Amino acid sequence: MSIDTVFKPTSPTVLVTNTAIQVMTQNAGGVYMFRVINLSTSIQRFSWGRTAAAATALGGATPTAAGAPNTITMLGGTVETFEIPCDSFFIASSATGFEFTPGQGS
Repeated sequence: MSIDTVFKPTSPTVLVTNTAIQVMTQNAGGVYMFRVINLSTSIQRFSWGRTAAAATALGGATPTAAGAPNTITMLGGTVETFEIPCDSFFIASSATGFEFTPGQGS
């Protein structure tokens, strides 16, 4: 879907903490763009999966620990845009968490 334009939110922003939650999109399948804000001033991670159990199993693990898939590390207070499978379940490595906003653009 890679679109090189200003980010346009298309669904509500969701708080992702250390309990798996699904971030719904308005896409029927494939990947979707998410604007992600690390709400902590420290490094933290988030993981995703097709089910809550899959995301919870990863739990924002250190990516180098047994090659944890579907896990991204973000520096404190940073904002990034990622393409991730739509309607995924997400979990953060801490209760501080992240804001996820589905949309299009970068």
